Amino acid sequence: MIKYYLKQAWTMIKQNKLFSFIYVLGTALSIALVMIIFIIHYIKFAPIYPEYNRNETLVLKRMTVLSDDNNNSSSVSYQFLTNIAPKLTHLKHIAAIYFGYGDNKMIERGAGKDGLSVNSCWVNSGFWNVFTFNFIAGSPFSEADVQSIKRDVVISKYTSEQLFATTQSIGKMLEMNGEEYRVCGVVANVSSATPVTAADIWLPITLQPDAVTNSIPDWYTGGVEYYMLPQEGKKEYLKLEIVRAFDEIDAASENYKHDLMGQPDDYWISTLREWSNIAPDLWEVIKEVGLTLLALILIPAINLSGMISSRMNKRMCELGVRKAYGATRGNLIKQVLWENLLLTCIGGALGVLLSFLIVLTSSNWILSIFNDFVTEGVRTSITPEMIFNPAIFFIAFGVCIVLNLISALIPTLNAMRHTIVYSLNTQK
Repeated sequence: MIKYYLKQAWTMIKQNKLFSFIYVLGTALSIALVMIIFIIHYIKFAPIYPEYNRNETLVLKRMTVLSDDNNNSSSVSYQFLTNIAPKLTHLKHIAAIYFGYGDNKMIERGAGKDGLSVNSCWVNSGFWNVFTFNFIAGSPFSEADVQSIKRDVVISKYTSEQLFATTQSIGKMLEMNGEEYRVCGVVANVSSATPVTAADIWLPITLQPDAVTNSIPDWYTGGVEYYMLPQEGKKEYLKLEIVRAFDEIDAASENYKHDLMGQPDDYWISTLREWSNIAPDLWEVIKEVGLTLLALILIPAINLSGMISSRMNKRMCELGVRKAYGATRGNLIKQVLWENLLLTCIGGALGVLLSFLIVLTSSNWILSIFNDFVTEGVRTSITPEMIFNPAIFFIAFGVCIVLNLISALIPTLNAMRHTIVYSLNTQK
């Protein structure tokens, strides 16, 4: 029966080319806009290179200290890594990251050549355990290298090719801002679409004085962000451990109190945290995105519903004949829905392709639509892994179903309420 419905639908598409074209185009544009939003949020939240552990990662990156004399809001201090992290029994790995706040460095390329501007990131050795980088050559610097303030660095494939015309640059020296460093590892390029890990060069965090210095003794505010992997199945326990650790610190002092503002966060929540002194309003964010999606689906659905309603008026006689020959109300509704589903799926497929084309060709501004999360100075690239995945296609098909039901069901039910005699006489 379904095969018959689809065959009839295809015949009607060929007979009503203008209607079919407008319907497919309207559906494609609606689904393309919806898919762009889903793709952007997928890139922000889903496990992609080199942040495959996002679903298990806990994040502590902002903090406020309340005191009688002064309040201070910023990132977290390096002392969290040295004083608190070793006592966390449910912690498996911890990454400490100092970004430098857009402080790009210049690597010398010899006489007569312009320097290479690179985005730098200072990290601890645990960074390489939390995030799963693809090492093309060499290996990351070790904890011993970090503690001994050794000038070993990891660079991206792009940086290696620009400096040495090869990816096999292990052991080579580079000069950056008047200091010499030795390359110990080369990793596959990281897109600025993953801002936590995006950089051109990664250095031991102990090489950055601003990262390891605590300006206010006993306060755990500083310039470092932390990304933590808990022991398997112990995420909630690790959250409680961190909160209790700061409760104990605050209990020992009457002059100040640390406000974690609901942290540590799950990774996806941390991406919504913009300010150091205000926790994100999750309900407001969800409502904003939900209303946007609803508008992108509902407005085209209303327009398509009007087109279908007009089309159903022309088919009243056909429906009356089918009723007269024993077709049930349910069979007629299913027929119309299947016919429109074919059109919707054609438009949906076109919309998905259009959304991919827009994202791939306009990644710089597309990725900055929500919260401006593209890292400055790092090349923006969208990889096939980010958009060609089962989740995106299931979402696209789900949107097609919803759009089809909203646009086609009401006109169909309205047409079905008429009697056989009325339906047969509509063309007179």
